[in-house]
Amino acid sequence: MKRSLQFSPYLILLLGFCLRLYHLGADSLWYDETVSLYLARSDPFELIRHTAGDIHPPLYYLLLSAWGRLAGFFEFAAAFFSLGFGVLLIALVYRITRNWYPARLIAPLAALFVALSPFNIWYSQEVRMYTLGATLGLLSVYFLRRLVARDKILTRDFFAYVLVTAAGIYSLYYFIFLLVFQWLWVILRTLSTLPTNSAIRNQKSEIPSLKSFFFSQLTVAFLYLCWLPIAFRQATDPPVPPWREFIDLPRVILESSSALAFGQSVDPNVFGIVALLFLVPIAIVIWREWRAPRPSLVGAHENQSAISNQQSAIHDSPSALFLLGYTFVPLGAIYLLSLWKPLYHVRYLFTYSPAFYILAAFTVVNLAAEFARARLRTTARRVYGLGAVLMLAALGFLALTGYSLYNFWENEQYQSDDLRGAVQYIAERWRPGDAVLVNAGYVYPALAYYFPESLPRERLTDYSSGSLTQPILLTTGSIGGGDHLGWGDPLSDFYPTTADETRAALERVLRDHPRVWMLRIYDTVVDPNGDIRAFFDQNSTLFDDRAFGGESQARVQGFMAHSTIAPEAARVADVPFADRVLLTHYQLREQDLERGSNLDVVLYWKLLQTVNHNYQVSLQLLDGRDNNLAQSDEMPLSDLLPMTRWNVGETYRQPMRLHIPTDVTPGGYRVIVKLYDPRSGEVIGPPIVELGQVQIHP
Repeated sequence: MKRSLQFSPYLILLLGFCLRLYHLGADSLWYDETVSLYLARSDPFELIRHTAGDIHPPLYYLLLSAWGRLAGFFEFAAAFFSLGFGVLLIALVYRITRNWYPARLIAPLAALFVALSPFNIWYSQEVRMYTLGATLGLLSVYFLRRLVARDKILTRDFFAYVLVTAAGIYSLYYFIFLLVFQWLWVILRTLSTLPTNSAIRNQKSEIPSLKSFFFSQLTVAFLYLCWLPIAFRQATDPPVPPWREFIDLPRVILESSSALAFGQSVDPNVFGIVALLFLVPIAIVIWREWRAPRPSLVGAHENQSAISNQQSAIHDSPSALFLLGYTFVPLGAIYLLSLWKPLYHVRYLFTYSPAFYILAAFTVVNLAAEFARARLRTTARRVYGLGAVLMLAALGFLALTGYSLYNFWENEQYQSDDLRGAVQYIAERWRPGDAVLVNAGYVYPALAYYFPESLPRERLTDYSSGSLTQPILLTTGSIGGGDHLGWGDPLSDFYPTTADETRAALERVLRDHPRVWMLRIYDTVVDPNGDIRAFFDQNSTLFDDRAFGGESQARVQGFMAHSTIAPEAARVADVPFADRVLLTHYQLREQDLERGSNLDVVLYWKLLQTVNHNYQVSLQLLDGRDNNLAQSDEMPLSDLLPMTRWNVGETYRQPMRLHIPTDVTPGGYRVIVKLYDPRSGEVIGPPIVELGQVQIHP
C-alpha cells in the first residue's frame, strides 16, 4: 500500500497531462483567445497600453508573449502554456493537501479529481489566464494560512504570499474576490480564537493577531499601486459596451454546481441537479465537523505550550467549511455585485475551484472511514447495501465525467466558435476591390491572427476611400453607445457612433468597393436595432452567406452593390455565349507576375435570356502550344446567387483568381476564359475567349 501511494501522484500527473494533451489546439480559437495572441504578439509597451484601455490586467499576456517567443504563437503552443499551469495545479493540489491533512488518501484522491475534472481540462486547453489564476489562488491561500499561523513579518511565507497574490491580481481582476474570502476568514479566525479567560487574555504573545496579514495587504497594495488607478477606472467606468445579462440565483447555482462537478460541456439544467445531489455528502461532513467537540483553550493558562499546540491543531488543517468558503464566498460576492452590474460568468468560478476538489476528497475519505467503522456495529446486509450505493455513485460519477469529456472533444455544440474557418472562408474568397467589415469592432483580432495577409484596419466611421488592391478591414462602433466607450482614445477598439454616421460610412464603402464581406458575431451588442443589417438589405444584394459552428453562431456574409457598371479601365469584350450570356467587359489586374503569385481577373456578365442551368466559368493559363498550365473553375458569384437567379439585362461582376504555379518557366502566356455546363462538360458558345497575355518572372 505504501509503495502504491508513493507512485500514485506521478501516475495521476501523467493521466492529467494526457487528458489535457488530447485534442490540444485542434479547434479554432474563439474571440477571447485570439485577443490573447493578438496582444502576446504585440510589442510589450503596446500590450500594456492596450490592456490599460481594456478590461483585463497585463501580466498573463506578458507571460504568454515571453512563452510564444520561445515556443511559437500557433494554437498548440499557445494552449500548451495553459496546459502547463493546469498540470502544475494537479501537483500543487496533491502537495498542499498532503501538508494540510494527515490522512494519506486525501491528497492523491484530490489530485485525481482535478486530473479528471472536465472543468479543469476545458481551461487547461484554453488560451486564457484561468489556469494561471487558479494556480496563483491556491498558492495565495496556502501561504496565507502559514503566514497567519506564524504571525511573523519578513519571513519566506510573507514574501511568497505577497508575490503570488500581487501576481494573481495582475493576471485576473476576479482574483480580488478571493481576497474577499481571505479577509473574511482572517477576521473570523481571529474572533474565534480570542480567549475568554482573563488570565489567558493577558498572554498577548500567544493570541493570534492581524499584524502579519495587515502588513501583507499593505505590501500587496503597494506592489499594485501603479496599476490601481487604471483598474479602478476600468471597474467603475468600463470602456467596453455592456454584453452580459443578469443571471438569477437559481441559474447561478445550477451552472456553478454543474461546472465544478462535470464541466461546461453538459446541460447545467440537468447536470446541475445531479451535482447538487453530490453536495449532500459534503453537507453531512460539514455538519458532523461543526457538531464535533473542539479542543478548549479555557483553563489551559498554566501551560502556554499546550495553548499553542491546541491552536495549531485547530488551524493547521483547513476545515470542510473553510474549503467550501474558499469556493463559494467569492462566487457569492460576484453575485451580490451583479445586482448592481452583471459580473457573473461560470468561467470565473474556475479561479476558486481547487478547494472544491480537495473538499470532495476530504468528504469521500471521511465517509469511507465512517463506513469502515459502521461495519463493526452494523449487520452485513446493511453494510453491503451501503457499499453498493457508494459503488454505484462512484461509477455514475465516472460515467458522467466521461460523457462530459466526450462532449467537450467531439460534440459540435460545445466546440469553440469557428473563427478560423470563418476567416479562412473570407481569405479564400477575397478579391482585389473587396472590403472586409467586422460588425463588432473588437473581433478584429481573429482576422489579424488567421488572415494570411496583413490587414490595415480603421474605424468604419473614419473611412473616406480605400485601396482596391489591398485588403482593408473596417470595424464598426457601438451604435447608440455612451460617450465613455473607449474613453475617447482614437486607438481604442471601442467607440460610440450613431445610426446616421454608420449608414453614411457604409454608403461610402459601397461606392468604392463593389463587394463587402462581413464577419457577423456578437453584432447585437454593438448594433442592437439591426441598423447595419437593414442598410445592407436595402442597398445591396446578398450573394454569399455561410454559418460556422460554435456557441456564438458566427457567420460570413457577402454583399454587392445593386447596380454594377464596368469601369473605364475595363476592356470591352461583347462576346455572346449561345445567345444566352454576354461577356461585356473584363479586366486583367496585372500583366507582369512572379511565380507563386496570383493572377486576378474581373469579368462582367449580362444575361440575354433566362437560363435553366448554372454555368461555370473556367479561367486558364496557356503556353504557346496551348498546354494548360493553371486553371481555376468557379460558379459566377456564388451558390447563393447562381446564373439561374440573375435578372435579364442586369450586369454582374465576377472577380476570379488564378494561382501561378511555382514551377512555371518564365515567359509570356495567354489567359483565356470558357463558359461550360458542369453537368455535361459541354462548352457554351465560343470555345475560348482570349483575355490577353501575361509575363511570368522568376
